[in-house]
Parts: sequence; structure tokens; C-alpha cells
Amino acid sequence: MNKISIFSRALCLASFAAYGPVVAMAVLPVTPVIAQTALESAIALHDAGRAGDTGATAQAVEAFLELMKAEPGNAMSVAYLGSSYAIMARDSRSVADKVRFTNRGLRFLDQAVAMAPDDFTVRLIRASVAGNLPAMFGRSETAIEDGIALDKIFGAVQSPAMAPHMIGIYDMLSEQAADQGDWATKAAAARKLAGS
Repeated sequence: MNKISIFSRALCLASFAAYGPVVAMAVLPVTPVIAQTALESAIALHDAGRAGDTGATAQAVEAFLELMKAEPGNAMSVAYLGSSYAIMARDSRSVADKVRFTNRGLRFLDQAVAMAPDDFTVRLIRASVAGNLPAMFGRSETAIEDGIALDKIFGAVQSPAMAPHMIGIYDMLSEQAADQGDWATKAAAARKLAGS
């Protein structure tokens, strides 16, 4: 099993391999609070798109664009918009559209992390997308950077809600950044905290 498939299965997040964010919205809410029903509806569309409903993905993009207009400083909406574009890229038939939507998604994901670098969910979404992109996009270092940032956030709060996500992050870091930490020990601690 290659590094990318281990990472995608472990995280179950948005990617070219049809995984998307399964993220507790309440985990470290660093971004401003927007109308939860609108955000929840947009995330539901995103998740339906992740599951293969291409119409839902297009609706998710529109919903997140509207949320960004209503509250421009909300990094969560920006991150999910970036992920939605990555899903559109995954589902596109045209190579040109795949590249165009991927690059657009990456711009929004980078913007979201710049807006809220310590937001667990925002970093988790970008780590997932970056870690699952084809090598031609050169984003494996971004996934590692986000993984290390997530480790610092998780280390500060040790939240059981974050622990399942960190197991996948630690598995990815063990494969791609083994010399930068004792990821196996941290993964074991996260498994214990998650109760798995």
C-alpha cells in the first residue's frame, strides 16, 4: 500500500481518492461564527459531492462563495470552498479542468490557512487535500507542514474529538517525515485517547 492510500484511508478526508472531511465543526473554532445552519447545509452539500454527487459539489461551491461574501473572515468557509474545488477537480473529465479546479482549490486552502493557521479543521482539510494530490502538484511538503502544525495543536489540547483524525496524520508523518518526530508513539497515544 503506498503512502497516499494509507494517508487517505486513515484520514477519510477530501481527496482525489473520493474521501472528504469528516471533521467535528466544534473542534477549536478559531474562525468567526457564521449562521450554523447555512454552514451546516454547505458542508452537507460538500459531503454529498465527496460521495459522488457532482451536482451537490457545484451547489457547495456556490454556497461557500455566498458564505464568504457574508463573512469574508471565516476561514472555515474558505477551506471548505477549496476542498469543494478539489472534489470538482477529482470529478472532472478534462485534464485542463482538473488542473484548473485543483489550482483554484489550493489557492483557497492556502488563503484559509493564512487566515487561521491554528485552526485544527482548516489545517486538517488542507493536509488531506495536499496529501492526496498527484505528485505533479508538489504539495507533499504542504501536507507534512500541516501535519506537524496539527500535532502542535493537538498536543496543546489533547481533545478526544481530534484524536481519530490525528491517527491518520501520524501515520502519514511516520511515512513521509519519520526523522521529524516520534510519530508512532504519538499515534499510539491518539489511538488510546480515541478509544480505538
